[in-house]
Amino acid sequence: MSRTAQAEPRTETKRKIYCANCKNCKLVPSPVGDDTRYVLRVRCAAGKWKKRLGDEKLYKYFTVIRRSMEECDAYEPMGDEEEFLQDLKRNLPINDEVYEPADSPS
Repeated sequence: MSRTAQAEPRTETKRKIYCANCKNCKLVPSPVGDDTRYVLRVRCAAGKWKKRLGDEKLYKYFTVIRRSMEECDAYEPMGDEEEFLQDLKRNLPINDEVYEPADSPS
């Protein structure tokens, strides 16, 4: 290989891995206020989302579509990425929705 070929930057582009399309991306309830209500959060079941101090990072459900990584050894796609992400964009709420357990009195 010539020196000029070695010095040229790689033009290979990597595709982003969208966490929302991974089988390890799990929806979990997160308590709010008096612990009788909750909001939805998303976590990585493979433990790939960590805070600086090592705690698990949870993301807001309505922002999960933006969560991506350059590479992930635990990535397991759930199907056609483009179709899945388009459907998710159409159906995700635009902000936090607060839920109450089904068995609580209204």
